[in-house]
Amino acid sequence: MIRCKDCALRRKQLFRPMNGREVGAIGRMKKDDLIVPAGTDVIREGERGQKFYTLYEGWAVRYHRLADESRQILDVILPGDQVGFTPVLLGRSAHSVQTLTPATFCTLDGRALPGVLKANPEMALELLKTWLGEARRADLRLTMLGRMTAAERVGYFLIETYDRLRRRGMVRNGASAFPLRGVDIADAVGLSRVHVMRALKELRSEALLDLEGGDLIIPDFAKLAKFTGYVPIPRSGKRVLV
Repeated sequence: MIRCKDCALRRKQLFRPMNGREVGAIGRMKKDDLIVPAGTDVIREGERGQKFYTLYEGWAVRYHRLADESRQILDVILPGDQVGFTPVLLGRSAHSVQTLTPATFCTLDGRALPGVLKANPEMALELLKTWLGEARRADLRLTMLGRMTAAERVGYFLIETYDRLRRRGMVRNGASAFPLRGVDIADAVGLSRVHVMRALKELRSEALLDLEGGDLIIPDFAKLAKFTGYVPIPRSGKRVLV
């Protein structure tokens, strides 16, 4: 089992340094490492639970299944992101979480979370800031879905994901691994797969981005940001890694 004090993610600049008391409290919440293959539903919509998870390695998506069995991807889950707070704090999960690649999650006891936050108010405040930052990002994505052209939607989704990867040190020489398929992008931006393919063709023709061999390549971040209107959310502090 990966010990919290040995966690490689904690050394990344994106995440807030923690003192020994905080790391110890999180370590006592941790119960196990969950290692699953691609295509696994780690959380299912409507289920109750007393555990939450931090993605340690791999990719996943948070999604909602509609009545006609279509899927809306709500967010891409990257290493360091937490999932499962909703059933722990509100009783039932409002969404499902499925892995896109083989993945490792840290499993934590949600029943201990209120006590940990009460005993560590600085960590609780920074965690609240992290959640508020994610809510702002979700608001911008909703605007993107409602007001942009197909090429702008796809470009915005890809540059936002790329920027999140970059902040985690997962971009090298303008490229990052990108396991999402065309259907996944379509489910994230509310378009058909055909429209996504056309949008990608337009973005490639303008030299704004490329998806090649499982990699996302953005040769000129500023140029794509201008095209999509993407403005990175200012950091109000470093993210809390629970």
